Amino acid sequence: MIRTICALSTLGASLGMSIGLSDAATRNGDLDPNFGIDGVQIVDFGARSIAFGLAIAPDGRIVIGGNVDGGVATSDDFGAARLNADGSIDSGFSFDGWTTIAVGVGAVVDQTFNTIVQGDGKIVIVGNAAQTDDPLATSDMALVRLNNDGTLDTSFSGDGKAFIDFGLSATPDDRALDAVQLPDGKLIVVGTADVTDEGTDFAVVKLNIDGSRDTSFDGDGRITVRFNLDPVFRDEVASSVAIDGSGRILVAGIAEKTNLSYDFAVARLLPNGQLDSNFGGDGRVTIAFDVGGNLDDEALEMIVAPDDSIFLTGAVTDDGFDAGVAKLLPDGSLDTSFGGDGRVTVPFDLGGANSDIFYGAALQPDGALVLAGFVDVGATNDDLAFARLLPNGDLDSSFGFAGKSIIALDIGGDLVDAATRIRYSNGAMIFGGAANIDGDLSFIAGRVLIDVMFASGFEQN
Repeated sequence: MIRTICALSTLGASLGMSIGLSDAATRNGDLDPNFGIDGVQIVDFGARSIAFGLAIAPDGRIVIGGNVDGGVATSDDFGAARLNADGSIDSGFSFDGWTTIAVGVGAVVDQTFNTIVQGDGKIVIVGNAAQTDDPLATSDMALVRLNNDGTLDTSFSGDGKAFIDFGLSATPDDRALDAVQLPDGKLIVVGTADVTDEGTDFAVVKLNIDGSRDTSFDGDGRITVRFNLDPVFRDEVASSVAIDGSGRILVAGIAEKTNLSYDFAVARLLPNGQLDSNFGGDGRVTIAFDVGGNLDDEALEMIVAPDDSIFLTGAVTDDGFDAGVAKLLPDGSLDTSFGGDGRVTVPFDLGGANSDIFYGAALQPDGALVLAGFVDVGATNDDLAFARLLPNGDLDSSFGFAGKSIIALDIGGDLVDAATRIRYSNGAMIFGGAANIDGDLSFIAGRVLIDVMFASGFEQN
């Protein structure tokens, strides 16, 4: 969700630096010392950089994407890096393992929120950018596609960059936050579109393989979805998309219900773009946690399980923010076998404002759910944080300490360490994010152990 995701941008590397962790990992939830340097790899762009996207390529290599400060000439740009499966920098990607792309024109901010890898290994970075150099210009959805070697794929929209303008208001700011590849190679892109005098709506686009809009999808390849929880406050943002086993499109994010208060929101679309009335009665479902504070519940990630049940994860207001998870059955109703009423919150509350923000989640093959984010431990100190939930929603006591793992890299600067995405790969969890290195943020990726075995052959418990 835009408000929470952008908050990390206000927080304030060198390769091969040791981060001073313990010599050996002994528990699920520890960093894997066999990955990168003591479990983490730092990617130094030489400027402030934050990784918001993470994807695992078909060959096991790791792609992280995010925002990089391009200086006065281009302002913030898209950035991407690729690592080998062991966490080492992949020098076959753009010569040194990373690249930046100025997407918009001139010194206008290009902002990206996620990165995916296609079945052929090509990389798609999604976000927003302005198509003119006017400093007052509004932004459009923007996608960049890179070849395996890190160069722009000119078969995609002619120059490797595609823009989608919904044009629904006089000064529209449209932005993409996630994308997914369909089996036929086409892309579904989701985000938010400004609507005249009515706030923002979920925005969904279907693109052909070449980056053009697929007109078989609602006539022009674009649709908006509105929840209208409040007649005045109508900011609705789609932050995640997934495809279920029947090819239906799930789009999740937030819907505003009062001024600056939000609920988790999810819509299910048929392949042609129509709302699926078999989901929640009209294709739309909202979930309120309302456990305290200003009732601000923000879904940031969605996972569709093999049985088509749906996990929505993000942040919910309590004393600060807590991690929040909702589980829905395929018809959109809450799954009461999960946490008793389909909802679970995980507080850390270690200090500062107690704002525990969990951006990412990944599902293990055994049905356990791993959450990734950062926890507030002081005014200028945030640590990496992970939690694992059993299929019934209980914290898994075999993970970290009582189901939670907190990792302080504390390499330098303001001691800000944050995980933003996490993905399952070959018996471990790979995460991406940012850490403060000598006063500025840099991309990081790391690997967390999830299946530690003792010599006896029994899993840690």
